Amino acid sequence: MKKKLSILLCLVLTVTALVGCTPKPNGDGKAKLSGEITFSTWGSLEEKKVNEDIIAAFEAKYPGTKVHLEYIPDEYTTKIETMFLGNNPPDVIYGHPRYFTKWASQGLLMNLNDRFEASPGLLDDTKFNTALYDAFTYKGEKIATVNGADTFVIYYNKDLFDAANVEYPNDSWTWADLAKAAQKLTIFDEKGKPKQFGITVDGWYATVQAFMFAHGGRWYDDMVNPTEVLFNSPESVAALQTMQDLIFKYKAAPTAADAEVLGGGFDSGKVAMDITGVWSVVYRSAITDFKWDLANLPVNPGQERKTSALYAGYAIPKSTENPDLAWEFAKFMQSDEGQRLLAGSGLITVINREIASSDEILNIPGAPDNHELRVTSLDYAITNDALLTNWEEMLATVVDPNMQLLLTNKQDAATTAAKIHAGMEAMLPEGR
Repeated sequence: MKKKLSILLCLVLTVTALVGCTPKPNGDGKAKLSGEITFSTWGSLEEKKVNEDIIAAFEAKYPGTKVHLEYIPDEYTTKIETMFLGNNPPDVIYGHPRYFTKWASQGLLMNLNDRFEASPGLLDDTKFNTALYDAFTYKGEKIATVNGADTFVIYYNKDLFDAANVEYPNDSWTWADLAKAAQKLTIFDEKGKPKQFGITVDGWYATVQAFMFAHGGRWYDDMVNPTEVLFNSPESVAALQTMQDLIFKYKAAPTAADAEVLGGGFDSGKVAMDITGVWSVVYRSAITDFKWDLANLPVNPGQERKTSALYAGYAIPKSTENPDLAWEFAKFMQSDEGQRLLAGSGLITVINREIASSDEILNIPGAPDNHELRVTSLDYAITNDALLTNWEEMLATVVDPNMQLLLTNKQDAATTAAKIHAGMEAMLPEGR
């Protein structure tokens, strides 16, 4: 008899516990969300403010919920991985595919397939640029909702172009045209001290990809499902040569020493062109000292127009104690309200097609005339993260050191391409 009572008591306690963990339904039959979660992100103070606004909107929509923002502006992935090790990661994590792929391979992230299927609106490719989902899928499992993507374009100082009587960048520009314009826009004084440069060149992998993709080069056969390294091609070598020549042959881009002497970059009005992501629009919208605009990257004859793009989204750890609330918040980032707030910041080209291309968003204060390029350039963009578990390690140990040698003129373009190719090839099997 005592044994039966013990079993019955256990069953009652189990059912009670399960009921206590189940969200109570609203009058409309839907589960009522409650509880607290944490949400991590990095970025500028502008990004922090946007995320705070989104949290406020979410909490207003779901009374009784609380989202705590964990703002981590420095060493983001290191700190998140430390949290994973301590079994206390944020409930929703903002990040790029390269982070999520690694964490998914370690079994740390939720498989969101069932939740996406239960929210079919998220799969509507007339509303969302669903091609971005591929970069947030690991071995058939969707591992994040999607914020959007930012492509790389040319920023140019219209006043400096006008003063030098140089035609603005246009869609017929080749890389040779860019090099010629950059030389005409570079000025040294009588003592050889730089006063103005035509363009800046840096070795960040995403910038390297912008040059390479636009020259017709590729890193892999498929960035989402890489099976073959394609880095060492004539097109890629030409791209690396362009980067090196702009600095050392044409002297149209500053060395590190030149940059220090110059004392300012594009934003200061001392550099005529800058190749970077469209997120910089929001930071440059307050510029009043000169007029500036956007242009596509050059394309050489016989090649397709291409650029690189940085993707971002929101993943949920398996260890979250409130998966329903975490999912609703991650999904809210793709709601019309969330997407408008994100897009209105100018920091991201959101995945919602209509919102991304709306006049309200493209005509934000301080936006340039060709701001629509942030949307149209996605049509020919390639994601700059390869879905490999060792992608970040490969960048740090293979790409970055060799690009440093190239951009300090200690290694030629052909050698750089060959070394990077060999390193990537060696690391590909272990990263798949």
